[in-house]
Amino acid sequence: MEKIVLDNGLRILLDPIDGARSASVGVWVAAGSRHEDAREQGISHFIEHMLFKGTARRSARDISEEMDRLGGNINAYTSKEYTRYYAQCLAENAAGALDILCDMLVFPRLDRDEMERERGVILDEMAMYEDSGEDVAHETLCAAVWPDSPLGRTICGRTETVSALSPDNLRRYMHRHYTPERMVAAVAGGFGRDETLRLLRDTLGTLPRGEGAPALDEPSFTPALALTAKEFEQTSLSLALPGLPSGDPRRYAMSLLNFIVGGGASSRLFQRLREELGLAYSVYSASYASKGAGLFTVAASFSAGQQEQVLSEIQGVLRALPGSITDEEFERARAQVKASFILGLETVASQASYIGRNELLEGRVIPPEEAIAALEKLTKEDIEALAADLLGDPRRALSVAGEIHAAAFYDPFWKG
Repeated sequence: MEKIVLDNGLRILLDPIDGARSASVGVWVAAGSRHEDAREQGISHFIEHMLFKGTARRSARDISEEMDRLGGNINAYTSKEYTRYYAQCLAENAAGALDILCDMLVFPRLDRDEMERERGVILDEMAMYEDSGEDVAHETLCAAVWPDSPLGRTICGRTETVSALSPDNLRRYMHRHYTPERMVAAVAGGFGRDETLRLLRDTLGTLPRGEGAPALDEPSFTPALALTAKEFEQTSLSLALPGLPSGDPRRYAMSLLNFIVGGGASSRLFQRLREELGLAYSVYSASYASKGAGLFTVAASFSAGQQEQVLSEIQGVLRALPGSITDEEFERARAQVKASFILGLETVASQASYIGRNELLEGRVIPPEEAIAALEKLTKEDIEALAADLLGDPRRALSVAGEIHAAAFYDPFWKG
């Protein structure tokens, strides 16, 4: 892999793969919902949508039809800390796909009429999430844990803020945040090196350097209870404990601990609640790592009448785990995490995603060999120490969406 930094700060990663007949091209921008102020909530996501609605020389239809002619597809998504624009296509068409992406980023039309139409689409998307118990429980949990931080806000924003945004708001936000020193262009697979570099220099390479990334707040964990009464088919819950921030050296141990707790079909949560007791169809754990803050969560969806038993069983699994991890559990978790990591890099698209995300968030591309060596170096004692640290922390936050009880009912399950 080759890394090139242009004079304006744009980072370019070129990863040619011998024999590849396809290419994945993408641009990562360090601008997500975490960079928004209170009045801008949802603007990063709105910009992501609007960049597909035409440029100075391409209409929205032109973008779609041209990508089809290139034998590829184009997409994007917004997260709390970045927005990613990417395309996959045949190797011989890599430059054409990259040209479309760069055109979208450098010369977006941001037409007022198009924005009004897309506003309705986004509001419908927000309503769709409101119909999902798991989404409501998780988003409400984040808002309760980080009540005064952008990290606790939803990526889509609020109806009031999305409804008030104008094209000028979008342009000003892009001027502040869509600057080259906060961008990473990643290309993997089959492509022409010289043509790719020339195209990037002539497009993203012409953008003026900005003021760099703003300082992000690092919110502390707030114990909380959040209850959302709503008519869902099932009741959903999300239980959170303080987790690890991004870059924490224990992140590899965290991946194994998560697998043991609720990351797979052999995990303790799945085996106990799903297989042994049949209490919940969906039950799992997850680790969310952000700069300066992290969460370790357990989520489940179940029939409303089983709330007390589900909560009791989750509590029992978490309490029993420190000091009880078996050699078999440890080795099984390491094998699965290692396999998932290796298999996740087997495609051109996943390789481009890996190098782009690493460069943007870590400031470097972590060699796969380094990550595998870190997994191999882990001992069961490392996982036990992390389990004692995380699961031994008395702080909890609980969010329940669907059919709910009075607040006092939940006190034994979240109050330390």
